[in-house]
Amino acid sequence: MAVLFRILLLSAAVAGPEAAAFRVLGFFPFNAPSHNSMFKATMEALADHGHEVVMLSPFPQKKMRANYTDLDVSSELPSIANKFTFEDMVSMKSTGMIDLIVEYAGADFCRAVFLTQHFRDIMAGKHGKFDIVFTEIINSDCWAAVAYKLNVPLISIASQPDVACQHERVGAVDNPSYLGVNFETYVGRLSFSQRLVNTALYIYFNLAHKFYVQWPSDVVVREFFGEDTPPISELVQRTSLVMNNGHVSINPARPMPPNVINVAGIHLKVARGTLQCDLRRWMDEAEHGVIVFTLGTLVPSSSLPRASVLALVEAFSAVPQRVLWKYETEDIKDLLSPNVRTAKWLPQAAVLAHHKTILFITHGGLMGTTEAIVLGVPMLGIPLFADQPSNIALYKSLGIAEHLHPRDISKDSVLAAIRKLTVTDEYRVRSREIAARYLDRPQTAAESAVWWTEYVVRHRGARHLRPVGADMPLYQYLLLDVAAAVLAAAAAALLLLRSLLRALLGLLPLLLRRKEKRQ
Repeated sequence: MAVLFRILLLSAAVAGPEAAAFRVLGFFPFNAPSHNSMFKATMEALADHGHEVVMLSPFPQKKMRANYTDLDVSSELPSIANKFTFEDMVSMKSTGMIDLIVEYAGADFCRAVFLTQHFRDIMAGKHGKFDIVFTEIINSDCWAAVAYKLNVPLISIASQPDVACQHERVGAVDNPSYLGVNFETYVGRLSFSQRLVNTALYIYFNLAHKFYVQWPSDVVVREFFGEDTPPISELVQRTSLVMNNGHVSINPARPMPPNVINVAGIHLKVARGTLQCDLRRWMDEAEHGVIVFTLGTLVPSSSLPRASVLALVEAFSAVPQRVLWKYETEDIKDLLSPNVRTAKWLPQAAVLAHHKTILFITHGGLMGTTEAIVLGVPMLGIPLFADQPSNIALYKSLGIAEHLHPRDISKDSVLAAIRKLTVTDEYRVRSREIAARYLDRPQTAAESAVWWTEYVVRHRGARHLRPVGADMPLYQYLLLDVAAAVLAAAAAALLLLRSLLRALLGLLPLLLRRKEKRQ
């Protein structure tokens, strides 16, 4: 009876906090719409589960939501949507990503966020106390100081699956011998030259991130949080959990500690049948199917070189399918054939979910391509920059996409790619296989995010999930001290052996002389 009573007490202790609502601060000031879709979905899942959410971001809810308060900083941190041109992105090398991060999300961006009134109100306690703080991993980690000052656990969300700086904070293993750097196109078993380049880029990105992003941001953090605030490199070590936008069904398998969970696809809310009547009718009537084409939110299709635009117009006029094209201006309206329809904005998930959609022409952004993967739609990738080339390379290796370099756009190249992807069912069948694999999980992404968030709060940061190796000095983690000791012992043994041999060789003449005398 006493044992049963103790079990009941223990059950109540564990279940009690889970049942109680707690207060969540989502601190997501980065002003890229595609990134925000993942953060917003996570916060909405927590609010729907009864927790009280306060979210600072430049993208407030369009409709009021229970348990959800927006702290809108869009007027102070304008969106970077449609900020770049085609030429800006295509001409950027992978190493140039550091310059982009420094300009749009480095120390100056941290300072701009910390100067907002909403930030000052949070730190002054005007929005109450919080039980947990969420921040993004991709650019500066200055936001980790918010959780530190509020003295609550920190959960970090990685909107990309393989950003190097996300792993070291939780003791995950990065190994450039087989894990491609996020901005390169290496997939599968790497050759010697690929491993050499991959290792060099891995070292470069980590050092550049520290020199040009992290250390300048340390200055800003101390300016706003006090000179006694630890450096960002220490603040991020307080991370309780990382929510990673990847999934082993498509991303390379890799060892991960228990404080990293995969929530890829959490942003997906595919509402079939919610298209406007005229667009739905237009797609329904497509005898040979519909091709959907968009370059996402950062680069407008209208910024493509004129020759590329005209090549696309000609190619689309020559296919039997209908083409739905996100194009932001009216300058090609009179050039379009009857099978092509343009729009300044598309309800992307809904049009991809339409039963007549047979191909997605995309820039390769992770959020949009995830929608295509879940819906089993093959892709033609025209990647521009950042992780887009590596995403398309990965999808091509899976047999669900083909790649077309942006500078190779011509009528013939576009037609050849479309025909390759649509003439047979090979890509469609493979895409459906990958979709089934992607969706085969014990919990939805939202359920996983909610459960693990509650777990971290219940267990006051859940530090027991953290591998010991995450807090070891690098020389200990890599066993360099052990290797040095073994080498030193081996060297000492060799020196001793050498000394003994010299001594024996020195005695040999003496022994020979004694032998001669005896004879």
